Amino acid sequence: MWPLTTFTIGFRGLMVIHKVESEEPNYFEIGVLNDPKHSLRINTIKNGMLAETLFFTRPDLSDPDESHTWAIEVDYPLVNGVSAYTRPPSAFVRKEHPDEKDFRWLTQLEDLFPGIENELITNQFSPVLRIYDGIFYTRVKSPRLSKVTKTGSEDFGYIAAVVACDIPILSTGSVRLVEQFADSPPNTLFTFEPDENTIYEFANTPGDESGHAEPHDAMRGSDDVNPATDPCQFDHFHSYYVLFPNKDERPVICFRKLDQPPAPDPATCGAVGTDGIKVPFGGGGT
Repeated sequence: MWPLTTFTIGFRGLMVIHKVESEEPNYFEIGVLNDPKHSLRINTIKNGMLAETLFFTRPDLSDPDESHTWAIEVDYPLVNGVSAYTRPPSAFVRKEHPDEKDFRWLTQLEDLFPGIENELITNQFSPVLRIYDGIFYTRVKSPRLSKVTKTGSEDFGYIAAVVACDIPILSTGSVRLVEQFADSPPNTLFTFEPDENTIYEFANTPGDESGHAEPHDAMRGSDDVNPATDPCQFDHFHSYYVLFPNKDERPVICFRKLDQPPAPDPATCGAVGTDGIKVPFGGGGT
């Protein structure tokens, strides 16, 4: 009997996840938002406890010699290709869907801003991570949330606080995070150690020095933030507005726990998706 294991990597923080269906084979891309208040890292979690954290320097988008495209390389995957885990009913209802692992808990930008998939600025991700094997699903579902705007709030339901990918492999194989280049072999950035009691988290979350405590002003200049009138002052969802043309004209949207006052919450500083974009993110190619 061949020794088998499942390699699990989760995705937390400011990033945009989508499936590329314009190329063969299909793959998933994770575009990491280049936000100065967030740090890119890999957390190693053993037996349910944080064992190690490795910080990364983001690729310099202005340097043509740097690779902006990273990938997960897997030796001996048992299932080739990528898929998203979904369960019936086919009509996904965010307030009452029965399966907590369904991939569709991931918030889709085009559901909040109709048509944005045709306008999204996707050449500023640093890096873009590609995954060619595995099953994507919701690893941690958020508490029930309100969608907050300047005119009030409404029950939104739940979102994916952490998305994960499970890749069944032969335990004799290796898994690596690499930089991809067009004209040279990939460069290994990190070597994973697949084990049933170890999972990894690819995170783009607030740096230890800033936390979630200070008002976030990605959509407006810092001088315009008014804690008395801005219902989204503590929310990091505004960071995604850098991807929008005419961002100042977009409606203010953020999320908080239902019937709770504004407060820092890692569950609402999560990834989003864009199911409407089927081609690779711009600037992410090699």
